[in-house]
Amino acid sequence: MDMDNITFWMIFYLIILIISAFIGHLKGNTIAGFLLGYVLGPIGLVLILCSKNRRTIECHACHEKIHKHSYICPHCQTKVQHKLLN
Repeated sequence: MDMDNITFWMIFYLIILIISAFIGHLKGNTIAGFLLGYVLGPIGLVLILCSKNRRTIECHACHEKIHKHSYICPHCQTKVQHKLLN
């Protein structure tokens, strides 16, 4: 393998790692995004894209997605009941 080939693959995996970590951060799962991007590369990127968004929950009254730390639903103005165990 020549040096250009090695450099290309190092940069490619670094870009995949950064994108996976960023998407993981947006979904509330930064560590999983980083690890999947590091270990699995492009397959990890696909897995983190398909993963559940851990920053939002569903309102029990109107079924809209709201931030998991919300006390009152901004859509229907009802008090949000948080589950103790997921």
